[in-house]
Amino acid sequence: MEDQGSSVQSLAPRTEPETPQVREERKHAGAAVKAALLANIGVAVAKLAAAVFTGSSSMLSESVHSIADCSNEVVLIIGDRVSRHRMNTVHPFGWYRTKYLASFVVATLLFFVGGFFSTSEAVKKLVAVSGDPVLRDANRMELLVALAVVVVSACLEGYGLHQSMKEADERMERTCTPRMGMFRFWKHTKSAELASVIMEDTLALIGLAFAFLGIGAAIVFDDEIYDAAGGLCVGVLLMVGSLFLAYKSGSLLIGESVDASTRERIVGAVEATPGVERLINMQTVHMSEDNVLLCVKVQTSKLDRDYDVQTVDKIERNVREALPWFDFEIYVEPDIVRAGR
Repeated sequence: MEDQGSSVQSLAPRTEPETPQVREERKHAGAAVKAALLANIGVAVAKLAAAVFTGSSSMLSESVHSIADCSNEVVLIIGDRVSRHRMNTVHPFGWYRTKYLASFVVATLLFFVGGFFSTSEAVKKLVAVSGDPVLRDANRMELLVALAVVVVSACLEGYGLHQSMKEADERMERTCTPRMGMFRFWKHTKSAELASVIMEDTLALIGLAFAFLGIGAAIVFDDEIYDAAGGLCVGVLLMVGSLFLAYKSGSLLIGESVDASTRERIVGAVEATPGVERLINMQTVHMSEDNVLLCVKVQTSKLDRDYDVQTVDKIERNVREALPWFDFEIYVEPDIVRAGR
């Protein structure tokens, strides 16, 4: 790529101030994670106490689930802080992808390990109660305590999911993104934190439903095997969820382009720039949810160096004005369309 003045970015830290929209996004970043962490600490303590008191396999699995959630959120918060380190000669595009790495660690280590532990403990209890009829007699009073903890935990987890979706709605509004449902937002979002927290809260509610059914059936039928089965379902759910989250965060870590609506806005801004005859090629990569690397090749109306520099400046200004909620790293190469391309 030729040196076109302003189109060539320095490896030194950016001196260009962030836009008000980007600063606003920074202020909101991580709010859902911090709220989820505070809620999950209380939930984990309550579940662990109930598991110790009742000996419930479902509650033990749910305790591990909440402890894993707390660990996940701590890792995400650390990843968010590290990602704020500015660019240098070793990391010319900054540390933004640390967020995606943190989310991948959450999925592959904490979620999966927590699910494997819960599953193994539930299997041990299933084997034990299946081989000894005496162990199958349920202590209904203790299990009622566990059931109450499940109900309270479900309320807290539901509130956490509500807050996550509220933050998702606010982000869609700030970035002029068409409204979409939770699953579609999770699929398309470039925010590692929101993707992780939404997955955590959703799995938590489904897991609590399994625990409720397992403990409830154990009370009704006076049989601990149902409680063990509930714990097994929670453990398997965690491992399956870890695979989905690993796929999502892994894709972000490798590098995803901007979504279709954002691409249309960028193309419109470039093609509307005076002096641009044709957009030849464009590539985008999300470094984080707010930071985008943009490389464009354009045909300009004059192949004059000074004229091209002015056109490049206009392209950069138009793109940033069209999408002020992103912090762009822009590279532009003036070129001509050649036959056979």
